[in-house]
Amino acid sequence: MNKTGQNNVIQKKPKIYEGDCIDILKSGQIKEKFDLTFLDPPFNQGKEYENYNDSIPHDDYWDMMHTVCKLVYRQTKKSGSIYFMQREKNLAEMLDVLQQTNWHLQNIIIWKKKTSAVPMGYRYGKHYQPIVFATKTNKPGVFNKLRIDPPPPQLQTS
Repeated sequence: MNKTGQNNVIQKKPKIYEGDCIDILKSGQIKEKFDLTFLDPPFNQGKEYENYNDSIPHDDYWDMMHTVCKLVYRQTKKSGSIYFMQREKNLAEMLDVLQQTNWHLQNIIIWKKKTSAVPMGYRYGKHYQPIVFATKTNKPGVFNKLRIDPPPPQLQTS
């Protein structure tokens, strides 16, 4: 802050690129390096999307995720990081793709959803989703630890 209490940081407007991320990342039109990427792709579970086929062969899907992670890695600053969200059943593939594209695993975050999951006849409903936090180097360039003490989990009784 300067003497008048004003913040000297100049905020740039974010740029939004619309289109296939692989095409955009390969095109070279993005000149800036990334500090952080949050990757939340379609999960290849047969959902209806207007402009995307969510039912491609398993290996083709993970080849695509490999390409995305590799291109994002190339566009990321040395101090940068990625958060990659997926279905819980795909955690092994997520970790494998990140390792193959040179990302360094820092944590697996479990996002506990507030909405209830649909019960299933042969397994538990899904109440959480994994998010993998990885960095370009062994240690994050920026990491802001929580400034709160999370409350302990509450046991629910009926």
